[in-house]
Amino acid sequence: MLRRRRIIRRLTALAMLLCVIAAGIYLTVTMLFKISAIQVRTADGVVSEAGGYSSEQIVQALGVNLEENIFSFDPASKAAALEQVFPMLENIRVERDYPGTVVIQVTEAQPAYTMQTSGGWLTLSASLKILSSDGVQPAGLPTLYGGEPVSQTPGTQLSFEQPAPASSVASDSAASDSAASDSASGTAEEAGDKRLDSLNTLLAALDALGMRGDVTRIEFADPEEMSFLYQDRISVLLGTLNELDYKLKLAQHVLLNADGSGCAATDTGTLDFTHISMSLSLIHISEP
Repeated sequence: MLRRRRIIRRLTALAMLLCVIAAGIYLTVTMLFKISAIQVRTADGVVSEAGGYSSEQIVQALGVNLEENIFSFDPASKAAALEQVFPMLENIRVERDYPGTVVIQVTEAQPAYTMQTSGGWLTLSASLKILSSDGVQPAGLPTLYGGEPVSQTPGTQLSFEQPAPASSVASDSAASDSAASDSASGTAEEAGDKRLDSLNTLLAALDALGMRGDVTRIEFADPEEMSFLYQDRISVLLGTLNELDYKLKLAQHVLLNADGSGCAATDTGTLDFTHISMSLSLIHISEP
């Protein structure tokens, strides 16, 4: 009995200690971590305006108030919501700066590309966020051709609908046709999956070589038939992105007339690198 009483006393003391700790944590979180300030920041520091929007507008759209607990919201979901509300802002992050400051870190989006759709012309940022939709083509922006996007709503990221898989229900008499259709559908789905990845890969490679500024059109609707237009005068056919770095370096060599046997500053035509590889370097140049 004496041993049992000792065990009960110890368990009771432990339970009371845990209750005290829990109460302390609760009071600390609720009383000490109240929001005392909400700031909008860019790379230049705290700002009163960003992307044409006032800080008051951005803070109001955040939906978080002073004196609230700093742990009462999910930063990631708040940032995603702000991306939708403010098209001219991107890479938004909502962060907690303890003990009581909420920071909305934003980057002002700049028009970088345009794309024609059934509903008009989209203006896109460098990260392919839709900034605006208009009936008139924006001037001075490179054009992207990739098909019809899922959404044309400003504030959303450029995306494309994946082709629907072929129906698994088919009659016995059409079994072979169905198999062929399934195979074709699989190819289409694979192409759809690769579309944006292929575009981003090409853009990064052009950037690495300092060529993006001279590219006025990029066609990526079919990842197997990638191409771009150089200075509105020379089409560069890449085919797949296999050996992309080699193809682009070779294209750059020809376009810049590095050895005097490439393209002159006024030449027009097509450079076909579709079947170029390091083991077989053959360039076909055709005049319009």
